Parts: sequence; structure tokens; C-alpha cells
Amino acid sequence: MTETAARRAELNELLVETFNSILRVEEDVLNNRLTDGLTIAEIHTIHAVGLHDSSPMNVVAARLGVTLATLTASVSRLVAKGFVVRSRSEEDRRQVLVSLTAAGRSAYRTHELFHRQMIDNALANLTSEEEVVLARALSKVKTFFEDHEKGMAAAREAK
Repeated sequence: MTETAARRAELNELLVETFNSILRVEEDVLNNRLTDGLTIAEIHTIHAVGLHDSSPMNVVAARLGVTLATLTASVSRLVAKGFVVRSRSEEDRRQVLVSLTAAGRSAYRTHELFHRQMIDNALANLTSEEEVVLARALSKVKTFFEDHEKGMAAAREAK
């Protein structure tokens, strides 16, 4: 195996293992009395709804990059679990708004705390120069995945 191939294999393994580790740790950390019974997808929906104010369903769906139908199913589960409430806009009664209950706000804050601690711990042993390099590299990786997502969405729409 060439040096380039070996480095690429190592980077692939690092990306896959890091992604899986983040999900496992996030699930473990969020498995507490404030988020009892919530999936990671539901936690991310709560985060997309936002801590303050009501958000239109289409705006939340766009934040998550999901269809309105997918969001509707997720919101229905969160309403049943007591984390989200639905209401109608006073300005446009056709528009459905979602907002967090007290339990939803607690779950949101728990999720935010997890991410703050994750970043603090991940950066704890890096120099400021290493932080800059990591941020640049992750930004490029993120752009790749976003571009790929857009391509997949365009291919779906073309069908």
C-alpha cells in the first residue's frame, strides 16, 4: 500500500469511528431523566425548534433538511412525549407553529451542555494553531458532505 493510500485509509477509519463515537457518546450522555425516551433524531428536532419563540413547521424542516411529512411525524411523537406543542399562527391560521414545553427546554439545554463539554474536551490539549487547522479541515470536510447532500437532493428531484 502506498503512503497516500495508507493515509487515506487511516483518515477514512478516523472519520467513520469519530462519527460513530460521537453518536454513541451523545446517546449515552443524553440518556438521563431530562431526555428520557428521546432518540437522537428527536433531540435534534428539539434543537431545531429552538429554545425561544414558536417556529413555523416549514422553517424547522428546512433547518433539519427533512421533508415536512418527516417533521410532522417527529413532532407528533414529541407532542405525545410532552416536549413540544403545536399551535396556529395568529396572522395566518394555515401556518402551524411549534414550540418547546418546559420539558423540551430542559432537553434542549441538556443537549447544548453536552456539545459545549464535547468541544471543550476535544480542544483541551490543542494549541490555538492546532485549533485553527482543525477548524479549517473540518470546514472543508463539512463542505464536501453538504455538496454531496445537495447533489443527492437534486438527483431525487430529477426523478
